[in-house]
Amino acid sequence: MNIKGILRSTAMKLIAFVCIVGCFAGALFLTENTITDFAVDNGSNMVYRFEGDFADSYYMCQQLSIMCDQMTNAFEDGMDAAEFSRQHTDFAGNYFGRMGDKTVGDDTLTEAAAKKSAFYMIARPGSDVQSNVGMYYGYPFAVYDEETDSYGYYTEEDTAEEGWKFNKFNPYPSNTLLLVRFTDAQAAPIKAEWETQKTQITGVLHRAIVLTCIALVLFVYLLFVTGRKPEDEDVHLVTIDRLPVEVNVLCFWAVLGTAGGLNLALMNELLSNGNDMSILLAPSILFFVAAFAFALELTLSLVRVIKNRSFVKQCWSIRFILWCWRTFIKVCKCIRQSFGKLRRMLFRGYKTRNVVLLFTAYSVVLAFLAAVFGGVGGSFFVFVFGTVWFLAAGYFLIKRITGFERIVDALRRLRAGDLGFKLTDMPEGVFAEMAEDINSLGDGMQAALQNEVRAERMKSELITNVSHDLKTPLTSILNYSDLLGKMDLTPEEANDYARIIHQKGLRLKNLTSDLFDISKVQSGAEQIISERLDACTLARQALAEQDKAVQESGLTVKAAIPERELPIWADGRKLSRVLENLIGNCVKYALKGTRVFLSVVEENGRAIIELKNTANYEMDFAADEITERFVRGDAARSTEGSGLGLAIAKSYTEACGGTFDVSVDGDQFKVRIGFPVYGMTAK
Repeated sequence: MNIKGILRSTAMKLIAFVCIVGCFAGALFLTENTITDFAVDNGSNMVYRFEGDFADSYYMCQQLSIMCDQMTNAFEDGMDAAEFSRQHTDFAGNYFGRMGDKTVGDDTLTEAAAKKSAFYMIARPGSDVQSNVGMYYGYPFAVYDEETDSYGYYTEEDTAEEGWKFNKFNPYPSNTLLLVRFTDAQAAPIKAEWETQKTQITGVLHRAIVLTCIALVLFVYLLFVTGRKPEDEDVHLVTIDRLPVEVNVLCFWAVLGTAGGLNLALMNELLSNGNDMSILLAPSILFFVAAFAFALELTLSLVRVIKNRSFVKQCWSIRFILWCWRTFIKVCKCIRQSFGKLRRMLFRGYKTRNVVLLFTAYSVVLAFLAAVFGGVGGSFFVFVFGTVWFLAAGYFLIKRITGFERIVDALRRLRAGDLGFKLTDMPEGVFAEMAEDINSLGDGMQAALQNEVRAERMKSELITNVSHDLKTPLTSILNYSDLLGKMDLTPEEANDYARIIHQKGLRLKNLTSDLFDISKVQSGAEQIISERLDACTLARQALAEQDKAVQESGLTVKAAIPERELPIWADGRKLSRVLENLIGNCVKYALKGTRVFLSVVEENGRAIIELKNTANYEMDFAADEITERFVRGDAARSTEGSGLGLAIAKSYTEACGGTFDVSVDGDQFKVRIGFPVYGMTAK
C-alpha cells in the first residue's frame, strides 16, 4: 500500500482521533490538577503568579497592601494593639502603624530602615504611597472624588480650610504613618516557594502546549483525510453526516457547553471551598473529555458535508433563505409581468388601449355626476356602489381584452408556421368558440402539411424505384444497340437508326441516373462520408478532368486558385460531382469564344469556390428557381439537358454542410459554393 493509502486508512484515522482526545485529556488533567493544588482557598497558597522575576512578585505586593489596609481598619475601628498583634502573628515581615496616640507593631521600625528593605511600603495622608512594589488594591487613607473620578489623601489641616468639600470624611491626624517591610532574610522562604511553584507551573504549561500542538497537527491531518478512502477520490459519508447542519451545531454547543460548564462550576467550587469536592474532579474531566470527543466527531462530520458539497442541501437556514429569495424573485417577476401586460395593453394595442381609456373616462364622469347630483345622504352609498361596479367591470374588461390578445397572438403563431400551438383556458363565450375554430384550423393545416410531406416522400420513392427498375432494360437496349451499330445492316439507314437508338438510350440512362441520385439525397437516404479536403486541390482536379471538353467547346478558363491549402470538411465524391456538373453546364450553355472564371478564396473563415460564365441564351428566370428539379435555363429546350444538374449540385453541397448560391446579372451566370474552413469551426 502506498503512502496515500496508509494516510487514508481507517486505522490511521482512528489512531489520530484517539491521540487528539488523549492529548486534550492530558492537557486538561495537568492544568486542572495543578490549579487545584496551588489555587485552593482563592489562591491564598499560590505564590507564583506568572511574574518574570521575584522582585516583581504580585504576592509580596499583596502582602504589603493588605497589611496597610488592615492597620488602617484597626485604627478606624479602635482595635487594641495587642489584639492586632495576636491576629497577625503569622505575618513574616515587620510592620508599624501610628495614628494620633495609637500605635501598632514594632516601634523600633523606622522609615529609613524600611526603605533599605527588599520589599517595603510607606503610607501617610496627604501624600502618595512610597513603595518599591505596586499596589494590590486601593490606597490607605484615600478618599474618592466623584467629580474627578480619582482618590486623594487629606489631613486635619486640609479639612480645616474654608469651603472644604470633603467635610463629611473624618480627617486623619497629621502624624499618621504606616510602615510595612520584608527583609531579604524574611522574603527568602517565600522566594524559594515562588521558584518551586514557577518550575512546576511552567513545566505543566509547556507539556500542555506540546500536547495542544500535537492535537492541532493531528486535527489538521484529519481535516484532509476525513471522508476519503484509499481506493478512490470520492467523499464517503457516514450515518452522523445525515444530520442537518443546525442539529449538528446545536449538539456541538449543547454537549461541549454542558460539560465545560459543569467542569468550570466544579473548579470554582474547589477553589472556593478547598478539597471537599475533589473526588468529583476525575469524573468531571472524563465527562468533559467524552464531550470533546463527540464534539470533534461532529466537527469532522461537518467537514465531510462541506467536502461533499451538500452543506447547502443539509442546512435548513440556507435553504429557507434561498426559498425566500426564490419566492421574492417569483413575486417580482409576477408583478413585472402584470405591469408589462398592462403596459402592452395600454400603449401597444391601440384597440385595447382605447377601450380601457374610454371605460375609465366613462367611469370617472359617471362617478362625478353621481357625487354631484346624488345628494349628501346617498353620496357614500353611490361611492361604494360605483367603486365595486368599477372594479368588477374592470376585471371583466381586462379578462376579455386578455382573451382578445391571446387570439391575435395565436393567429400570428399560426402564420409563422407553429401549427401545433393550441389555445386553452379561454374565457367563456365568443372567445372560447374562436379558440376552438383556431385550434381546428391549426389541425387542418397540420394535416394538410403532413399529407403534402407524405406525397412528396411517395413521389421521391416512386422516382427512385422507377429509376432503379429502368436501369436493367436500358442496359439491354444500350448493349443491343451497340452490337447493331457494329454490324453491316441493310438497308444502309439501319446503321444510322441503331446509332440514334444508342445515343438516345445513353441520354435516357443519364437522366435515370440523375433522377435516382437526386431522389436519394433529397430523401436523406444518400450516405455522406465526410473527410478533410483541400478546396484548391479539388478545383484543380475538376478542371483537369474536364479539360478536353472545355478545349473542344472553344471556351477559355481563367482560374484563380491559390497555391496554399484551404481545408474543408466534406464528401470528396459528392463535391467532385458538383464541380463536374457546374463545369459541364458551362460547356453546354456558355457563349462560344467567351471566358469562364473559376476562383477559390477565403472570406470570413469560409472557403468560397466561385464559377462565372456568359450564357448563350437569354436568362429570363429567377435565380432561386433555376436550382429546382426539371427547371432549365433554356426555356425553349433547344439544347440537351435534363434540368437536374444544378438541383443535384445544390443538394449534394447542402448535404455536405455547405451553401450553394446562384446569381444572375444580365448575361452573367454565377455560382458560389461555400464551406467553413476546417480547423476554424467544428466539424
